[in-house]
Amino acid sequence: MDYRPMFEAIRTGVSVPEEYAAHLIIGRTFEKEIIENDIDYVISYQASKIRIFLGDYGFGKTTLAKYAITRASEKGMVYSMLTEKDYKSIYRQDEFFRSIMKNLRMVGFQGDLLRFILNNWAEQFLKENKDSLETLERDQIVAYLKSSNQLFDGFFADVCGAYLYNYINEKSNNELLAFIRGDKVPKRTLRDYGITHFLEDDGWNFLDAFMKLLLTFGIKGLLLVMDELENLRQNRKDIRDKIYNHLRELLDKLPGGEIKAINCIWLGTREWFDDQERGIKSYTALYDRIQKEVSGVQTKESTLVELKPMNTDDLNKLVEKVSGMYKETYNITLSQKQINTIKSTATQQFTNINGEVSVAPRRVIKWLTELLDVFKEGNKDIINAINSVSKSVEVDDDRYSSIF
Repeated sequence: MDYRPMFEAIRTGVSVPEEYAAHLIIGRTFEKEIIENDIDYVISYQASKIRIFLGDYGFGKTTLAKYAITRASEKGMVYSMLTEKDYKSIYRQDEFFRSIMKNLRMVGFQGDLLRFILNNWAEQFLKENKDSLETLERDQIVAYLKSSNQLFDGFFADVCGAYLYNYINEKSNNELLAFIRGDKVPKRTLRDYGITHFLEDDGWNFLDAFMKLLLTFGIKGLLLVMDELENLRQNRKDIRDKIYNHLRELLDKLPGGEIKAINCIWLGTREWFDDQERGIKSYTALYDRIQKEVSGVQTKESTLVELKPMNTDDLNKLVEKVSGMYKETYNITLSQKQINTIKSTATQQFTNINGEVSVAPRRVIKWLTELLDVFKEGNKDIINAINSVSKSVEVDDDRYSSIF
């Protein structure tokens, strides 16, 4: 297998593509099993689940999320990955839903997924109800939807009715799709589509109805990843409290069964969770809600899972794995003796007296990639390569904080 895109991402400090994430997860068997169990639970019961992973920067939270994306996609789920850019107004129902839609993806599908889903729904619904629909006006179609299926109500019925009417009459749905994704569309324009309910008042119901629509197509559910939640602390207090209240609502609505088939993963740092001034602990209603689910022992059923540092054995496995992928990709000669020398150096440089890796996994991977680049381009002397990059991890480099 050619891992060149993975190594290019590591060198440039950008996120590793989803398809390579599993190759960089070492020593996370417990967490991987949790992710796989959650996906199976959501699919089997069409229920929703929230799992919180906490870990320091570079501990592999995003890589775990990408592992989840790969596994969920293999099981027939779509996914949406939210990051800091999506959180400014996420406390509003409409902005939360739009953030999900804006980032909606399906592995292997390169087009407009939202348009694809709604076009397929319109085609299927028209096929099943052709004689009843083709002569109806827009308002009549909305009324027909509401009478034919409990799925259609409120804003969702208005949007689907307008979409179906345009589809039947070969008119553009671009503005409807733009509005759902969060682009600015005047309400006057939406009223021209026959829409009288608006998303800001109906976001939770719309999300619930949208999930039911996905399930009717055989899509198994939605993996919703909320990454970089520690950055919520940058908001002023009134906004921050609204966002934390929104997260509390998520904890009530998803596991509580109000919205089905969403596997939601929160990613953040322990510092964010325990911060009494700006973190979760600063908002008692959310903190207490999570603490109810937290016991002294971490099990596969724990809502909150804290990632532990790698140990020396994990470090050696990581060196072995990355070296093997590099060797395969660039077709270099790298003996087991040379790999063992790298392992010995990594153990000496990166572990403390307790046998814990003293830097984040991403820093080890970055160091190792630089070392192997020097080895490949130089005189193939592993000691010289080690010496030339040995200082590179002694100074923290935030450029690589988003890789893993």
